[in-house]
Amino acid sequence: MTRRFAAAACLLLLAGGCATVPPAGDARDWPAERAALQSLERWSLDGRIAVAAGEDGFSGGFDWSQSGDIAEIVLSGPLGGSALRIHVEGGEAIVSTGQGVVVEDPTALLARYLGPERVLPAAEMRYWLLGVPAPHAPSVETPGADRRLAALSQSGWQVRFDRYEGIGRFALPARMEMTTEGLRLRIVVSDWQLPP
Repeated sequence: MTRRFAAAACLLLLAGGCATVPPAGDARDWPAERAALQSLERWSLDGRIAVAAGEDGFSGGFDWSQSGDIAEIVLSGPLGGSALRIHVEGGEAIVSTGQGVVVEDPTALLARYLGPERVLPAAEMRYWLLGVPAPHAPSVETPGADRRLAALSQSGWQVRFDRYEGIGRFALPARMEMTTEGLRLRIVVSDWQLPP
């Protein structure tokens, strides 16, 4: 369980029948809303994550706090146990256990579970969690019935947005799935926090 938990933490490091509910914002001007979401500097979410990688898997709590280029990610096991903290700044990441022990080589740990060629796009995930493509890489968008994204494809990943929730002037994903060959992340957000 601890090895699976550590592998799931590393997944977030390396660079962390579906209908949508009409959101609070104006979906008719998608380019303007996409740009506004891509420019958000500060936000946080609390939720749950389930990771499936071949025969291995993990599920638990998932908290992500973004401030500019700095992300603070906390993964916790069932009933709040075995927390891992991930600090991402630019292209660097530091992983530590709930007891403050730093994981020395998270890349090697990830390779043990997923193979040496696996690289996960933590930089893109920052944007995918908000329901938009990352602005620095080509993407293919699939609009939904409400003209929000139903799905997108970017950096070898497919992201499906199953449900949105109105948060202030935005509609933000409440349930999503991110997949690439041999790997699937399912995320359910229970709480979004945006600056006033």
